[in-house]
Amino acid sequence: MIREIREPLQRIESEYVRAIRLKECIWSAVSIVILVTSFVLYDLYNWYTWILVVLWIIAAIDFIYMIWSIGIAPVLLQRYWRYELGKEFIQLQKGRLVRTNQLIPMAKVQYVSLEQGPFLRQYGLFNIEIGTMGSLHVIPGLKEEEAIAVRTKILEFAQIREVES
Repeated sequence: MIREIREPLQRIESEYVRAIRLKECIWSAVSIVILVTSFVLYDLYNWYTWILVVLWIIAAIDFIYMIWSIGIAPVLLQRYWRYELGKEFIQLQKGRLVRTNQLIPMAKVQYVSLEQGPFLRQYGLFNIEIGTMGSLHVIPGLKEEEAIAVRTKILEFAQIREVES
């Protein structure tokens, strides 16, 4: 008997959008510095004209990518990323146009860890990494209390003992 699987309801935190935007702003600043340096070097060393055309194409692509990665993608990620925990499986759902829905059986979970980089740390957020035999799954952007609670639930449902270090 196959039972119906309902849509996941748990969302990632809205502060995750700010953390992603901060990271992308820094990478965009680095990209702009490299582009400006390339334009200056073009001017100083009188490079071939086709190099200037290539630099302008790269600048246009970079500008479009900045709009996407800073303005649009983080909001869409937070709006359409969902997860749900059950005793039998973990359900992850992402995407609007191309919707991906993953079911991870609890019996296949080998480890669960919390990950926090400098941008997430600034907003008190964690990513939960769920390792199975063949892959790694991530639940991004959860507050510390929620991340610890989710990790504990997964450990309990998957019957994994936490190792004291």
